[in-house]
Amino acid sequence: MKSVIISKNGGPEVLELKEINLDNLKSGEVLIENKAIGLNYIDTYHRSGLYPIDLPSKIGIEGAGIIKKIGPDVKNFKIDDRVAYASMPLGSYSTHRIFPTKKLIKIPDEIDFKNVVTLMTKGFTVFYLLHKTYQVKTGEHILFHAAAGGVGQIFCQWAKSLGCKVIGTVGSDEKIKIAKENGCDYVINYSKENFATKVKEFTNGEGVPVVYDGVGKKTFDQSIECLKIRGVM
Repeated sequence: MKSVIISKNGGPEVLELKEINLDNLKSGEVLIENKAIGLNYIDTYHRSGLYPIDLPSKIGIEGAGIIKKIGPDVKNFKIDDRVAYASMPLGSYSTHRIFPTKKLIKIPDEIDFKNVVTLMTKGFTVFYLLHKTYQVKTGEHILFHAAAGGVGQIFCQWAKSLGCKVIGTVGSDEKIKIAKENGCDYVINYSKENFATKVKEFTNGEGVPVVYDGVGKKTFDQSIECLKIRGVM
């Protein structure tokens, strides 16, 4: 069994692949053989020290694989179940790992492991954005920044399926095609155009009820301009 370990904070050079021996399974735990893992931006925060963790440490929050052993008191899972996870404890960058069943989900046979780990963390994010942070409604124009990114591609498809008119922004012309292919009705290159003006144009001067802004400094002021009265950003 092997796992990526970090003993100090830094760049990618601090990642070390090491042989490991796993502890005995405790109550409610299973041994998973990872078949695919998700690489997420938060992993770089753990590695760099921006989000402090105790060192030395394993790394990675997202993975999918097959259960190889079950610990005491495990009732809802069995050996050979296909499962996925996207949360602490850290350690998905590994061939095998121990994980608590209370944070596991079963995955259907027809869904590929690689597809699962592209969707778990980003999919959870999109769910709370569309249904918890602001409950979108069919027919609404909504604005999403960084529409060609990992979260953006899922968000725009999902919002489109709910009947929204999706306005997406991107940082370069090369990303316009990606955003359009993934659900955007309108795409604006915010590095070239005043997107607030374009949003008003697309909405007949009304603005949008919600802006999802994962960019920040470059887009903040214009995002405020895009909002209807009592809009959410």
